[in-house]
Amino acid sequence: MTPPLSPPTAPLAVPPPPPARPHPDRFIKHANLMSALTLVSRFGGLVRDKVCSYYIGVDTSWAAFWMGFQFPNLFRRVFGEGALTAVFVPVYTEVLEKEGPEKAGRLANATLTLLTLVLAAITLLGEALLIPLAMSPAVLPPNRLAAAMIAIMLPYCMMVCAVAVMGAIATVHERFTAQSLSPIILNFFMAGAAAGSALIMVHSTPRDRIFWVAAAVLVAGLFQVALMLPTLWASGLRVSPVFSFASAGLGAILRPMLPIAIGYCAVQINTFMDTQIAWWFSPDGHGNLDHFTLFGHLFHTAMLPGAGAKLSVAQRIYLLPVGIFGVSMATAIFPLMARAAAREETPELKRLLVGGLRKTLFLSIPASFGMILIALPLITLVYLGGKVTPDDVSRAYHAAIFFCLGIWAFEAQMVITRVYFVLKDTKTPTQVALAMILLNFCLNLLLIWPLQEAGIALSTTIAAIAQSVILLAILRRRLGPLGLRSLGGNVLRGLAATAIMVAAGLAITAIPMPWDHPGVNPLTAKWLTSLVKLPLLVAVCGMIYLGLTRLMQMPEVGDVPFVGRYLRARKA
Repeated sequence: MTPPLSPPTAPLAVPPPPPARPHPDRFIKHANLMSALTLVSRFGGLVRDKVCSYYIGVDTSWAAFWMGFQFPNLFRRVFGEGALTAVFVPVYTEVLEKEGPEKAGRLANATLTLLTLVLAAITLLGEALLIPLAMSPAVLPPNRLAAAMIAIMLPYCMMVCAVAVMGAIATVHERFTAQSLSPIILNFFMAGAAAGSALIMVHSTPRDRIFWVAAAVLVAGLFQVALMLPTLWASGLRVSPVFSFASAGLGAILRPMLPIAIGYCAVQINTFMDTQIAWWFSPDGHGNLDHFTLFGHLFHTAMLPGAGAKLSVAQRIYLLPVGIFGVSMATAIFPLMARAAAREETPELKRLLVGGLRKTLFLSIPASFGMILIALPLITLVYLGGKVTPDDVSRAYHAAIFFCLGIWAFEAQMVITRVYFVLKDTKTPTQVALAMILLNFCLNLLLIWPLQEAGIALSTTIAAIAQSVILLAILRRRLGPLGLRSLGGNVLRGLAATAIMVAAGLAITAIPMPWDHPGVNPLTAKWLTSLVKLPLLVAVCGMIYLGLTRLMQMPEVGDVPFVGRYLRARKA
């Protein structure tokens, strides 16, 4: 008799293998890739600035444009690559690791959908307020121009924020190229609009050309969004609207969003506030008058015309190394910090923090002093000529000096704040940031009178240094010893190498040039001197610093883009 067949047993459920852990120092490779691409972008930005300043200048018209451009920049920092991505990346990473790509993709699409809807509503409301101001004859012409610039570029907020969130998604999947190329597109369109308007409209004024540049920003935004889509497809994400926000898990992102917006964006809020102060405490905001009335009292303006434009030039100078090294390092290390926090691996999180600070300070300390050395020839080479005068260059240079003193703090802060975000602590960075914003505002009002634009720069730098130190001290108290003592030796050796580098740089700046005599046009002489000394300063100072740190056996030398590859090739 044949025994009855037993019911088939269900196969044992085999748990999926855990996601592969990235190499612990892979962030260095990714940071180097982003640094190289950002370097190309920043040089493209300098070319853009050269073209725009030559045809438009750095006076009231450019200050009005810069005020308009600050709005999408601020939104990008708050809703894009700032607060939203600071909350989004840890949550998206956790969902991806624990619930799989389908659930993570739904969360990503819901985030993009809600972001677009919110920014569209803000844009429509803004346009309803700005367009009447831009067309009202009762408003002073410079303020009408500023309102028009804001109105034209406000829709760019939606595009640039979407690109930033798409870029954050791509970084979790270790894809960094497309978002690093996005600024290159913007530079190309802005420079093309400035030059094209001057060539096509030969008799146009800088005020006319600035409208072309503002419109080019919108066109660039469309191309930036289109560039990101293939990267998301390659990451396994198909972009489509998702309106069921609650079921997509969006609550975990929205709840801490506002406090993190303040905590993460303190520097950006300070920069935005700096621009407003430069506009309203100069004749630009008062119909070119050197006085204004406030609460029935007459005040003289603290700054000269075009203060905001000079400040924008100084900001471009100090942001050059911050964008190349600071943003790249913080962006590359953020997903690894998020993974360590999701797995509750506190020692690994502290290791990443100290490692990120070590790599950042290795380059940001010499950059802080090196940028002061090259700021004058760089500003002269990029901006002098056309509509830009030597006085414009001098004012921008003095502001740049005080910004550059804080480069190391601006970059270190980016790494430190990300630890709070992956730990989902929104209260601490918010409280510290609010205090620093208040400090910056008070210092601005005190220092603009004796230092003008340089006072604004010094205020921002002091606030950034204070914020970095306070956040690091609180973090040490919360997590215990962070291993920061290991940074001490590196910092001291870096400072010693930097001091020798600065001495060599000062010697180069003192070298007389053969055209330094009354028979040569002063503008030509200044430009030729900058053309010779800028590359000489960069090459000599860079080789001295890297050579000395190599002799001091600092391993961070091997992580510098191109240098590490050269050293490994020599060793092989």
